[in-house]
Amino acid sequence: MASLFKYEAKDKKGNKVKGELEADNKTAIASQLKDKGYYITNISEKKQSKDVRELINFTNSVSTKELSIFSQQFATMIDSGISLVDSLQIMYDQMDNKFFKKSLEEILEDVETGVSLANAMQKHKKIFPTLYIELIRAGEAGGVLDIVLNKLADHYERQSKLNSMIKSALYYPLTILTVAILVVTFLVVQVVPQFVGMFSSLGANLPLVTRILLAISDFIRAYWWAILLFIILMIFIFSRYRQTEKGKLRTDKLILKIPVFGNMMQKIYLSRFSSTLSILIDSGVGLLESLSIVENVINNKVYSDVLTMIRVQVREGMSFAAELDKYPKLFSLMVVQMTRVGEETGALPKMLVKISDFYDSEVETSVDGVITLIEPAMIVILAVVVGFVAVSIITPMFDMFQYI
Repeated sequence: MASLFKYEAKDKKGNKVKGELEADNKTAIASQLKDKGYYITNISEKKQSKDVRELINFTNSVSTKELSIFSQQFATMIDSGISLVDSLQIMYDQMDNKFFKKSLEEILEDVETGVSLANAMQKHKKIFPTLYIELIRAGEAGGVLDIVLNKLADHYERQSKLNSMIKSALYYPLTILTVAILVVTFLVVQVVPQFVGMFSSLGANLPLVTRILLAISDFIRAYWWAILLFIILMIFIFSRYRQTEKGKLRTDKLILKIPVFGNMMQKIYLSRFSSTLSILIDSGVGLLESLSIVENVINNKVYSDVLTMIRVQVREGMSFAAELDKYPKLFSLMVVQMTRVGEETGALPKMLVKISDFYDSEVETSVDGVITLIEPAMIVILAVVVGFVAVSIITPMFDMFQYI
């Protein structure tokens, strides 16, 4: 489907020319303008109202796994001598994710009109994070784009595994808890009232525990809409609070203080910190700029704020390891010592990779530990809830036998 494009160019006499043309893509516009002898300075698609299907599209996301696979395939083609434009075209043709595919189309059009790959990707930050863009920029400048892409593939594969570990620690108990809540709600709302009605018709005196359960059942049946609305409202308020600076800082602090789970999350942050910093420094990005990028990647405001303060001190000439040592609750002694060795020997990226490998294995152990602790805790909670319902139903039966 043809789109409307705005263009700016210069004619053979150097006069500025502006206008609008309709074509399938920017490449077609560029071809038309070149045929007229124009020197192109800018081509941009004229924004139009969104289609209804676009407005209700909730799949505008790209996983770290997809980013890893894309980087690996892209690196292979560049390393094989295929041109950048042809490589992007191939990646576009085989891409299944429609959101990713649309972005690749726009990146390809930008690159064909002379825009650098990093600048073209920078327009699509929903797909390519700052880390990715800056490394691509470094790879283009140093002529080692394939090497950088391979590093990015390894990095995002590592992040994908970490994300999978977190999901495995959370999804199982959440699934069991959700099913349990639904089952217990069904019993309380549908089954309990029928039993209680039968007991009452026989003249049995309902014990306190049964009356409590019956009150809960009546409340849920009468005000289920209010309960649902309250839950939605609480989720909305929390998400809005989480988006504020103070809210994010407080919730991130809370995450680190949760028994067992907080320790696991701290290991994940340290792995993410060391892995991201190593790939940046090893690709030629300066320490200060690397720290600035890591602040946005680590995804915890407590760590982010501390890294900002560390970056300021490092810029003033202080030792990176010495600054890390000032925050023992966030950076372990091993992290500080290995960072110090890396600074002194000039092998900081290698030391950071070793730190990341260590914490990756620690995360795996922690996930198993969290699941091991959650399972019996959930069994106890479910036993108490189901036991309460069972006692509420069984207790009146003993009184009912007197009236049979």
